[in-house]
Amino acid sequence: MISRDAFAQEVRSLTDTAFAVAYLILGNRADCEDAMSEAILRAYEHRDRLKKRESFRAWFLRILRNEAYDTLRKRRRLTPVEELPEGPAPENDSAGRLDLKAALARLTEDQRTSLLLQQEGYALEEIAEALDVPVGTVKSRLSRAKNTLRTILEDDHNGKEAI
Repeated sequence: MISRDAFAQEVRSLTDTAFAVAYLILGNRADCEDAMSEAILRAYEHRDRLKKRESFRAWFLRILRNEAYDTLRKRRRLTPVEELPEGPAPENDSAGRLDLKAALARLTEDQRTSLLLQQEGYALEEIAEALDVPVGTVKSRLSRAKNTLRTILEDDHNGKEAI
C-alpha cells in the first residue's frame, strides 16, 4: 500500500493535469474542484487497491474521470436543459488561441482528453489505462483528433467555415 506521504506527493504532482482533465469534462471550476476533492478522498480510501506505484497516475486519473462524470450526471439531473450553457465562453485572448480553443471544443470529449494527456507527457499505455480503453483506441482517438484539428484550423485560416 502506498504511504500517506507518497500519496500526497503523487497527488500534488498531478494537480494541474487532473484539473485540466476534470475541466474538459465539466467546463466549470467549482465542479472541477468538487470532483477533484472527491477523487482524492476516494483514491486515498482505496489506496490499498493500487497494485504498483508506477500506475498511480493512470489509476488516479481514472478515479477522477469517474468522479467528474458522476458530477456531470448529478448536474444534468438538477439543471433544466434550457439553463445549460451551449459551450464555454471564450476568454479575452489572442485570436490564435481562441481559434485553437474553438477547434478543441469541436473534438469529442474522449479525443480532447486523450490529446491533453499525450501533451502532458503520458505514454499511450498510461492514457489507455487512465481512460480504461485499449491502446489502439487511444491511437485512433489521437489520430482523429489531430486530423480534425488540422482540418478545422486550415479551413478557418483559409476563411472557410469548417464542418
